[in-house]
Amino acid sequence: MVRSKQQIERLIRGAMGEIKADLIVTGGELVNVYSGEILRGFEIAVLDGRICYVGPSAAHTAGPATRRLDAKGLIVAPGFIDGHTHIGHFCRPYEYLQAYLPHGTTSLVASCDEPQTVFGFRGLKLFLDEVEAHPLRVFTLVSMVAPQDPALCSTQSLSRDEVAQALADPRVLGLGEIVSWLRLVQGDQELLEKIALALSAGKIIHGHTSGARDQKLCAIAAAGISSCHEPIREEDVIERLRSGYWVMLREGSNRRDLDSTLPPIVSRRLSTQRLILVTDGMAPDDVQQDGHMDFVVRRAIHLGLPPVVAIQAATLNPATYSGVEQEVGGIAPGRYADITLLEDLQEVRVHSTLIGGEVVARQGKTLVNSRPISFPGDTFHSLRLTADVSPNSFRIPCSSNSAKIRVMELVNFNITAETILESRCEKGFLEADLGQNLLKVAVFERHGESGKIALGFVKGFGARVGAVGTTASLDENTLLIAGSSDEDMALCANILIEAGGGMAVVDHGVVLEKIDFPVGGIFSLRPWQEMGEGISRIHRCLRERGSPFPKPMYALMFLPFVTLPALRITARGLVAAKERRLVPLFVEG
Repeated sequence: MVRSKQQIERLIRGAMGEIKADLIVTGGELVNVYSGEILRGFEIAVLDGRICYVGPSAAHTAGPATRRLDAKGLIVAPGFIDGHTHIGHFCRPYEYLQAYLPHGTTSLVASCDEPQTVFGFRGLKLFLDEVEAHPLRVFTLVSMVAPQDPALCSTQSLSRDEVAQALADPRVLGLGEIVSWLRLVQGDQELLEKIALALSAGKIIHGHTSGARDQKLCAIAAAGISSCHEPIREEDVIERLRSGYWVMLREGSNRRDLDSTLPPIVSRRLSTQRLILVTDGMAPDDVQQDGHMDFVVRRAIHLGLPPVVAIQAATLNPATYSGVEQEVGGIAPGRYADITLLEDLQEVRVHSTLIGGEVVARQGKTLVNSRPISFPGDTFHSLRLTADVSPNSFRIPCSSNSAKIRVMELVNFNITAETILESRCEKGFLEADLGQNLLKVAVFERHGESGKIALGFVKGFGARVGAVGTTASLDENTLLIAGSSDEDMALCANILIEAGGGMAVVDHGVVLEKIDFPVGGIFSLRPWQEMGEGISRIHRCLRERGSPFPKPMYALMFLPFVTLPALRITARGLVAAKERRLVPLFVEG
């Protein structure tokens, strides 16, 4: 984004009309996010992909080759920015960009969690090249959940030199969310060193301060973590705003929090200067149903945020926080001509999307046909697991008729409680029990110790199936199988290993649903619409068999998330999240 002397001079001469514009946008009502106004009678001139003039008449910038775009009857707004998101599960990142573009999104701030978890530093470099192949602008964050906690997870951390090299890349904005804030407040030296590297390079650091309050919340902010997308209650929003955080309110696939987090800002008339609307990830099935940032802005308006303020929270505010306000986030001279044309301000109906002054989407369809990168052959079928898993792999020996065990009980789809249950033993082994809504869970080691499997139990998933499995999770991204039948669990594991990864549902020896993620076990190269339909089918299959969750697979995908309460599981075993320690399945006494 560095501008040369020649580029600067051309924009100056373009503003004065000495060099003629490539494009002039006329008509329409302009959303000025800087003044907070909606302006009529303004025209926009674009030269070399950037805006050189905004004012009452761009006639002086018109030449014989200048194109005109008549926006009469439309709202002319800045392109939307998703200020915190993830685009590495299910679809390749390029396909996510194709999906989001028709919804007015022109920029993302994305953490490279999934490819980096699987492929390390190489995964980060592949991600940077992948998103660079698409015109939608992606500002990348180095993943800090790869791993979430090295004491509990198998993923290898980036070295100090790799982090320094990543931060020196102009495509990298900073560090992704620090989910393990317990490590931070406990003085983890590796984490402190990486934070210091980012701050010394003038980079930003996203936060994930779920559960932090008072002294701990202050300690995290004092370390230089400047944002949080985890508020879920009124008090979370207010405390973070008062503590100087940029507060990101989330309305995406993993969580939809605006109903509880936005009303207090509206009713109490709190400052929205540091308010950012984000998705934290919008999966392809949700894009098909709802949209992307247009959906989030619409929800905010319906909950009482004035339309211009809602647009500011999805354009200027994330650009300012991210340090790219001179490049994107508003319609003003010097900024990229990233524009969303809306048919209706209140309902945020997107007519067209422009990036760099070029129409890249219209009437719900992307017009981009650039070629994505080719992934290296060794990134396919890279689980390092062999398809010889037997039912015996899931046997849990038990020397008595019953035993007290620790169980992950689902409070909701992403929070668990530790529950102690008396479990029956049959023929010397612990078994799942559909009558108690109790399924067995297995997590496989994919990174080092081949054949290592951690076993546990989950209560409350609800689906009466023999097995359900996934190789995409938050954030271990290894093979995880849950089920009531050891035979079906083995079948589910083997078909996913043979596919190189994916999701599957199996019952009584029959594969009910299956989608493949051959690249790293985390995503497919198939079109995003196809993957959205496949994910919807799997969710529907599990709901029809009794799961109470709208998106049941997310309940399984969150089980390895070792920085959320309370009992979790990784390939190393059961994890007591608040204590940051491994705990045994069996309870003494």
